[in-house]
Amino acid sequence: MISGNKGGVGKSLFSLALASAFEMRGERFAIFDGDGRTGDVYAAFKRKTPARQGDFRDLRPESHLCRLDGQYEAQLHQLLSGSPNVIVNTPDGADTVLMKWFDVTLSHTEQANVDFRMVYLLSDRPDGLEILPELAQRFSFLYPVRNLHFGPPKLFSAFNQAYMPGFKVVLDMPALRGDEVRLLFDKSMYPAEVLRLKKSGTADGGERFAVHTLQRARILAWQRAINEIAWDMADNKEVPNLEFGKW
Repeated sequence: MISGNKGGVGKSLFSLALASAFEMRGERFAIFDGDGRTGDVYAAFKRKTPARQGDFRDLRPESHLCRLDGQYEAQLHQLLSGSPNVIVNTPDGADTVLMKWFDVTLSHTEQANVDFRMVYLLSDRPDGLEILPELAQRFSFLYPVRNLHFGPPKLFSAFNQAYMPGFKVVLDMPALRGDEVRLLFDKSMYPAEVLRLKKSGTADGGERFAVHTLQRARILAWQRAINEIAWDMADNKEVPNLEFGKW
């Protein structure tokens, strides 16, 4: 499950990269895009892999009831029954509104005997970091990811000083050039899909377009770096990522 400390932190891009990491080692995956504001993750995978879309923000803070409860649980159960890996993208910012959806997802993965990972994307700003202790109380396999698009690791000083000691592993997401990011989202494609193309491809609307050799090389190098951190995270099934006594 992918969340983050604020909007524009790179959740959608990481979702695309994580799916590509599974595909590039021959594993099936499914997608649930719970960010009704953009739907860009769903757009990249529809009609290509099992993918569903909803809007977690339909849940209001003043009510624990939501018309999407049953719909989401049924769709999640269906995705889990057909795919060993399900990637759930969430709206901007983790808060009490979204916490219910985190709990529901954890409950279903436990029932299906599926390992649960909470991935928390970070910018260099302190916004939203205060929820990390609450997340740590709920999810022992909580992985913070510093998005290096915002700068080198030392710039994440608010996180590094207050929260980094509480984790065994902190992941760093390398920066991808804006041209390549725009290619992925403008054409509604994910990295592994672009890398399968030879000289040209077809966008969702049937438009033909070329993938420049240099663009392809940059995406490949970036995805390989993502693969290393994603595979290590997925393969760790025994050791929680929280430091004992730090929370």
